[in-house]
This record gives sequence, structure tokens and C-alpha cells, in this order.
Amino acid sequence: MEIPSTWELSALSGDYDNGYIRMDDESVPRMELKWSKSKEKKLDLQKILDEYFKGMRKRLGTSADGLKIKRNIELIKNEGFFKDRDVVFYSWKTDVRANGAIWYCKECRRIVVIQIMGYLKESILNDTIRIIESVHDHPDGQVNLWSAYQLSVDIPRRYQLDKRKLMSGYLMFSFIDGSRVLSVERFGLADVILRDADLQSWFRSYYAKNLRGYGFSFEEDQLLNNEYDQKLKLSGQERRFIDKIPFSPLFVIDKVMRRKQVVARFWQCKESNRIFVVMAMSKKGADELVAQVASSIKCHEKAL
Repeated sequence: MEIPSTWELSALSGDYDNGYIRMDDESVPRMELKWSKSKEKKLDLQKILDEYFKGMRKRLGTSADGLKIKRNIELIKNEGFFKDRDVVFYSWKTDVRANGAIWYCKECRRIVVIQIMGYLKESILNDTIRIIESVHDHPDGQVNLWSAYQLSVDIPRRYQLDKRKLMSGYLMFSFIDGSRVLSVERFGLADVILRDADLQSWFRSYYAKNLRGYGFSFEEDQLLNNEYDQKLKLSGQERRFIDKIPFSPLFVIDKVMRRKQVVARFWQCKESNRIFVVMAMSKKGADELVAQVASSIKCHEKAL
């Protein structure tokens, strides 16, 4: 989804199937986006809009008398936008105005409601068309694109969002797939963080609790581009009590029962003054997963 650079994320809730996002500029809300999975194959979008505007009137209270609503207006003419979608465009006006759309995607069975808001005398048509046309209700390939505060990363579709933290100096997305865990983190002010420690020492200290119970080693990361100032890879596996036994029949069981692996790729980018960490813990495939995810991250825009 494409939005103006002056808008900031002000609200985020939900998950891949159901959620809500609101973007504000420096003074007022500018965009709201809701999505939800539906088990029904045919939906009455007008009925859903009835409930939506009923909730809006309730929130407005006595100001609801001035609410003017138009449905089935024309907003987007691009025929590709309507592929596999039932769509209704609408607008409303009180002391502010909004253009919006509600649609049902027949492929992913997701209901999407989006509206772009502005002042009464402000033209919001161009922003409305550009933003709504840029919304994708499901990915085309085998990965989902997750983005926040100029961080974009491709995550395999089977991984579902479990936890998140979105702050100006720290971003974290944690995903799960059964017992497999994948995390992507970005730290701001890298020069301050690394003032009294190198990257490896900082990583050891910061992730000491996460790595408890694992044996691991560090090496220079050969995958990442040479443009990064420091780039390291951690590889390790779960420790077991039989590691201290010189020889034991339990080694046979140990080979059958896979140990959990831990792999991390992390780097400092002086251009953006940030540290990026991609880490996975799983019984197999951790190395390939971390390499795939880390390679999808661009830590800064290259100068032309």
C-alpha cells in the first residue's frame, strides 16, 4: 500500500486474518483500513456498510445529524482492480470528508474497508485513487510483505504474526509456524548502542537470555552485501545432557530426535545508523529461512 510520507502509523491491531490500521498526519486522521476473513461465499456489502455507518453515527453522537452519505459512487475505473472482487465505493461528509471502498475478494475471502479522510475544502480524490489501487488483499507469491516505518521484509506465507513492537527506535516482528519461531528486529541509534562494544559483544549481551541452553559460534556473514559496515552470522544448536558423556547409546536417540537449531544474521548499517537482526529457531531449515528473509531487507535507499 502506498501512502504519503508525511503520514504516520497511529493505530495497529489484529493479525493476518483480521485487523485494523489508522494513519494520521501531524494533526488529523487520514486513513483507516480494516480487513477480516469471511466464511461466507456471498456477502451483502451494502448490509455491512449499514452496520459500519450505524457505528459511525453512534460515535458522532449529536453531530450525526450532519452526516451525509453517498453510496455506489464512481472512484476507480481501472478494470484490473475489480478482478475477483465485489466492490462498493462510498463517501461521507460531516465537518470532515472521506472517500472509501468496501470489497470482498473471492480468492482470499477477505473483506476490506478503507477510507481516506480530509478537510471539507481539501481535494482528496487523487490520494484516494492512488492509495486504494495500491492495496493488495493477498500476496501473489509464496511470501507476505510486512512493512512498518520504512522497514520492509518478505516472510514465508506459512508463518503467522505472533508478536510485534513498533516504536521509533525499535521495531520487532515475531512469527511462528508450529514450533518454529522467526523474528525480525531493527534498532535505531546504532552509533549509541555500539559506543562501548563491538557488534558481536553487544549481540552476546543483548540476546544472552534467548541463547541460554544453546551452543553457538560466530562468523563473518558472507551472504550479505559488502556495503554493510559490520555483518555477522550466528549458528548453533540446543545443548543436551548427553553432550557431557564420552560415549552413550543415547547418541543413537540423539540422531533420531533432531536438536533445535538457532541461526541469526545481523548487521550494522552506518548509512541508516541502524542494526538489523534476523533470527530463527527450529529443528530444521533455520539457516535457509534466515538467509531468505535477511536478503529481502533493504536497510537504506541507495543514492542515485
